[in-house]
Amino acid sequence: MLGCETMQMQPLLKLQFVVWVVIALLFGMGSSATLFAEESRGTLRGRFVYDGEPPERKKVLVTKDKEVCGALGLQAEQLVVSEDGGIADVILWARTKNLPEPEGLAKGVTVELDNKGCRFEPHVTTMRPGDTLKVKNSDPTAHNTQISFTANSPFNEGIAVGGVKELKPRKAERYPVDVSCSIHPWMKSYLLVQDTPYVAVTDSDGNFEIKDLPTGVELEFQVYHPKSKQIKAVTREGKKVKWKRGRFKTEVGEGGSDMGELRVSPEVFD
Repeated sequence: MLGCETMQMQPLLKLQFVVWVVIALLFGMGSSATLFAEESRGTLRGRFVYDGEPPERKKVLVTKDKEVCGALGLQAEQLVVSEDGGIADVILWARTKNLPEPEGLAKGVTVELDNKGCRFEPHVTTMRPGDTLKVKNSDPTAHNTQISFTANSPFNEGIAVGGVKELKPRKAERYPVDVSCSIHPWMKSYLLVQDTPYVAVTDSDGNFEIKDLPTGVELEFQVYHPKSKQIKAVTREGKKVKWKRGRFKTEVGEGGSDMGELRVSPEVFD
């Protein structure tokens, strides 16, 4: 009789055990989320520097609409280095998943990409899946905008003078994708679609800032440049540092963290 009762209680005990496991997991997840959310936020800064003589930018050979584009003094944009070595257009974004986002952050925003001055403005555009990309033409001549998506449906549209086309990529792209104009072959730019607000593009002096990052936890970042693709090694404070697949990990302090000068060998861009 006792053995029968014991057998009848076993399913109940198993059920109680499962319930307690679920409660423990939920409590742990809730505690972690609360701890993460309560942590202070800081800014990650740094500067990418060309570790050599800055290369001279070449003039663009204008072969189409010379009366409009030929007088603009266009220069190649694939690698732009300032006089003191700052590398423009290095792209960084957080790879760490499920990071808490800053309060009040707008979603589903509209991001503009303009055909202006016979070039794309900006040279590097960043957006999130679900944002709207507004492609404009501010030039007095027609353009074509082709975006070489891999995860999203390809985009290849003519943009009339004063025209506007909109699209809404729904999926993240692994890396920045090429943007080009088939009418004016020198026109190139790049579009990053990543589901994170923690993105930066270096300015004309090579500086970057990623604001409102959680502090005190290890974060992983991807580093990419349109010409070199993944940046896999830099020299920092006189020591060479290798970044496997162009990724590095770091913690941001409560007052923010400055990575200083990150020097990149010219060979990376060959």
